Order: sequence, then C-alpha cells, then structure tokens
Amino acid sequence: MGFIQRSDDWFATTRVAKFFEMNERGTTLFTEFGGAVATFMTMSYILAINPAILAQSGGPCVPDPEDEGGIFGESYEECLENLKREYITATAVVSCLACILMGLLANLPIALAPGMGMNAYFTYSVVGWRGTGETSWNAACTAILIEGFIFLVLAVSGVRVFLSKLIPEPVRLATPAAIGFFLAHLGLQTAEGIGIVVSDIATAVTLGACPEDKRTPIVAFTESCAADTNTCVVSDAYTCDDLGGVMTSPTTWMGILGMMIILVLLAYKWRSSMIIGIGFVTFTSWFRNTAITYFPDTIVGDDRFDYFRQVVAFKKMS
Repeated sequence: MGFIQRSDDWFATTRVAKFFEMNERGTTLFTEFGGAVATFMTMSYILAINPAILAQSGGPCVPDPEDEGGIFGESYEECLENLKREYITATAVVSCLACILMGLLANLPIALAPGMGMNAYFTYSVVGWRGTGETSWNAACTAILIEGFIFLVLAVSGVRVFLSKLIPEPVRLATPAAIGFFLAHLGLQTAEGIGIVVSDIATAVTLGACPEDKRTPIVAFTESCAADTNTCVVSDAYTCDDLGGVMTSPTTWMGILGMMIILVLLAYKWRSSMIIGIGFVTFTSWFRNTAITYFPDTIVGDDRFDYFRQVVAFKKMS
C-alpha cells in the first residue's frame, strides 16, 4: 500500500471527510487535491483579467495637473499600476471567501470568483476607458453597492429562483456558451492572452500574433485627434497589417504549444493535463532574457519582476 493510498484511507476516517460526505460521493483526499489544483490553475486567469479590465476604468486615479500627458502621463500610469495590484488582492480575497462559504454552507464542489462580462460593461460602457465615459467611477461604485443589496434580498427571499424560471430555456442554455466564447475571445487577444486575434477595421477581428515592435495602435480619430495627435485616445487595440509580422510572435506560439500539450494529454486521458500544460507555459515565461519572458528588460518588465520575486505579498488597499 503506497503513501497516497494510506493517506486517503486515513483521511476517510476524519471528521472533515464525514462533513463533506467524501465516502458517499466516492472521492478521496488526493482526488480532491488534484481537482482543486486544476480548478485553481484554470480559474487563475481571473486574477489577471479582472484587475486589468477594472483598472482600465481609471478607478480613483486622476491626472496630475502638472503632467502634460494627462491620462497618458507617467503619474497616471503609475497610479493605474498600483490600482491593478489592489484589484488583484481584492479579487483573490473575494474568491477565497466565496469558495470557503460555498464549501462550508452549501457543501458543493463549486469554485466561485468574480464573473467576466459585468466588469467589461462597468469599464467600457459605464465609466469609460480611463474615466472618459459619462458616469463617474464613484457614482458607478455606488450603483454596484446598491445592486449588491438588491441581489442579496432577491436571493434570500427566493425571488431570484422565481425570476430565473421566467427566463426562456434556450436563453438559459445559450448564456453559459456565450460567456465561454467571450472568455475564449479574451484568451486569444493580447491584453492577457496569446495575441492570436487582433483588431481590424473591416472585419472587427483578424489574425495577428505579431511581435510588439510590429504593432500599430488603433486610435479614436476624433476632430481633436486630427488637430493634435498627442490628444488621440488609444487602447491596447492594434493591427499587424501595416508593419507585418503576422504569426511571428514567440509568446503566441508558446501559448499554442501549451494548448497542444493539454489536448494531447487529454486524448490520453491524463487527469493532470490542465495542470501540466498551464504549468509548463507559466514556468517557461518566468525566465528573463528570452523571447517569451513575462519580464522583459524594460521599466514595466523590471517592475513586474520586482513584484513577482516577493513570492508572497499582500497589497494594501487604499
């Protein structure tokens, strides 16, 4: 009898195993541990995507009057970077509490974290990119607080279940698939993905994956932008049509390699396929002075590496 089997047999007799009904559900300690690691790794993108999207709203950051760059100034960029790290802490804490409550109160193996979709609506439709919308960040946060209390009342009173049954079944079935396509599209973009999909004026999206030095930013060509290009509003949208280099980005091919590893291992029915594929790509991106590193020899790369090598850090929220 090996170590894993002995550990599973011992744990099956504990109060924790009885509380979670592990014997009745036919599961073991190491099975649950492997499932937890795989679930965390497949959901950990939220720790990058959610803060990145929310930080693009500008948050409480305001342009420095002495900085001519305005919302593109160095002080504003620094504020956004600090804001993003605060959002990372908030996302991690909320996800942790939600998962613990789901396990202890509902006794269900369901992982919870901030959902995708509403954060994009909050940033790009309500507040606007870097606060360029018609609604202020403070007003939008107040509305979210009120919304949270409303949803709490609906959930406790049971009205939420009644309302959900009023939604047509085709819509209920289509919604998770639509969210899945949305997340896949995010993963194929550059902001926090592999960059295989980029913006296109004619078709909205097209094949990209060009290196950073081949990217041409797409701007909102307003009257003020036409008069002074320094006032043009830009984002992370770009095209590869001008300078070329389509499908030559090393990070894109590393992402494709990671997906191929997962697919091959899934074909051989390896339960740890997700862990191995994601872990391989993640580990290789840690090395500096490579074409696929997440920490390039730039100011941003050095700042990322300084934050990364702390290993464990808790960003205070101001």
